[in-house]
Amino acid sequence: MTETTDHPTPREAAFALITTAALDEAARSDPAADGPPPANWEIYDCLTAVLETWHTGGTLREDSLRLTEHLAVELCAYLLQRSGRDPDRFGRWLCDFGDQVALTQQHVHPAGPTAIEILSVVADDLTSRPERPAGTQRERLLRLAVPYLGYLRPGHEVEDAREIALTFTLWAGPQLAALLGHDYQRIHAYTSTQN
Repeated sequence: MTETTDHPTPREAAFALITTAALDEAARSDPAADGPPPANWEIYDCLTAVLETWHTGGTLREDSLRLTEHLAVELCAYLLQRSGRDPDRFGRWLCDFGDQVALTQQHVHPAGPTAIEILSVVADDLTSRPERPAGTQRERLLRLAVPYLGYLRPGHEVEDAREIALTFTLWAGPQLAALLGHDYQRIHAYTSTQN
């Protein structure tokens, strides 16, 4: 991740994470590859470093909430695009995916259900209000804060923020890669223009 200051922005972090995850997915789908690429710890390591920077600076809760919002908005945008911008089709996908996530969560403190709740807030906002009036983004952030901040446990904030961000990253990256035909150049072009 490129850092313009000692304090990377949530938007920069979100696009760096999505870019890496999308490129990893493209590499996994490359028919010319000899096999799947090795596990990429860059996402985990970079995300951890960013979150620790925010934690040290006293802005972890606010900045990680914004990071989560950026990741969720991007994921919803990719999913809406892939569903042909049909809100009903997207809504059915979200319900089915939410059910799958709830059934597969094994962890004592699972990130998946919280991520689905956050994704539902963003999806509702994006599908019901295509032309957002001023102040709507702030309202959405407040609605996201309830499940998000409720998920962060005292003393485990970095760990919990990382789990939510990783969940969204690992959902968004493959969606973007599929949307762009697993083409490395298109992925780079899209994410560089967005960041």
